[in-house]
Amino acid sequence: MGDTTQAVPDYYVWAIPGKPLIVHLHLEVVDRLLTDVMRGFGAVRKRGAEIGGLLIGTIEPGDPTIVRIEDFESVECGYKRGPSYLFTEDATRPFEDACDRWQPDDSRPAYAVGFFRSHTREGFSLAPDDIELMDACFPSPYHVVLLIKPYGTKVSQAGFFFREDGVFQPATPLEFPFRRRELAGEEAPPHRSMIERRPRGRDSRPVVPSQEVEDQTGSTVRSQLGPAYAITAPSKSRLRSGWVWIPLSFIFLLLGVLLGFQTALSVNSKAASAATPDFGLGLSIVKTEDNLSVKWDRQAIAVRTAQRGLLEIEDGKYSKSVELDAAQLQNGNIIYRNTSKTVRFRLSVYPKAKVSVTETAEWKQ
Repeated sequence: MGDTTQAVPDYYVWAIPGKPLIVHLHLEVVDRLLTDVMRGFGAVRKRGAEIGGLLIGTIEPGDPTIVRIEDFESVECGYKRGPSYLFTEDATRPFEDACDRWQPDDSRPAYAVGFFRSHTREGFSLAPDDIELMDACFPSPYHVVLLIKPYGTKVSQAGFFFREDGVFQPATPLEFPFRRRELAGEEAPPHRSMIERRPRGRDSRPVVPSQEVEDQTGSTVRSQLGPAYAITAPSKSRLRSGWVWIPLSFIFLLLGVLLGFQTALSVNSKAASAATPDFGLGLSIVKTEDNLSVKWDRQAIAVRTAQRGLLEIEDGKYSKSVELDAAQLQNGNIIYRNTSKTVRFRLSVYPKAKVSVTETAEWKQ
């Protein structure tokens, strides 16, 4: 079924023809929640861990009723029953306490309007435990559940569930891509990177985070240096400082200028080649059963500051490129099923404009 959304600035409008409610989901919630979901997804191999918590917002009665989601609060479940977001009978207190804190109150405009959960199990539907949780904490027909299905190599999907005639639907009436780019046609607001926040002295230059770095002209250089550091502009040569003692002869002055200029060019060239610190991505490949697990260091500076990445795969005669957003980069790995005995992976991340960090790894059987 198609949705009947209309433009609402900063919100994704989830609406189904003939249904008694619509949901206005703030795009900042999508940005922040997706990051948390992908972090849990990458915490456990194969399936990934589920996360969950409360949806915070307001409910405006009407025809249809509008459920606005302005924020969320994650709630730990303890994971005593595996990586799924499931509570044991003696461990529901944190969720109940969170519900009590977010009851409607005249002192604040927002309150709990339902709950969310990431879904790494088979299928895409509510579990009996989800319904029990809703019946206990969110009995209104206008309370909603948001399920989010994370993926390592494509855009995550999501869907809302609510009661119709007192019963939750077996499937969401409308799935939607859970990423701002697909919902609003725009990227998430940029965050200042650690590189941009690095203090700069009068004579210091910003560290370029790369092993393979594209300079302002588009050319690529490779560095094999050690830890990152900032360099200072070269000091004036002794020859230049001694000019005041050289007789003011035009010929010697010209010669000194030429020599100083050549020296500065040489020093700057060496400094530029030495200015590229080791911002390795930690790219590695591990064979797990019939698949290859491709991993990178989520804590690497270039990964943490990048807004997007590109994973290029060469598998025999087959080649493929996988676009990665910031949340997928924070996931730290993808699973790939190879078809040949030699597979080459090339990961590129983009921590700032005109700067890319690239690392290559190869797996052979």
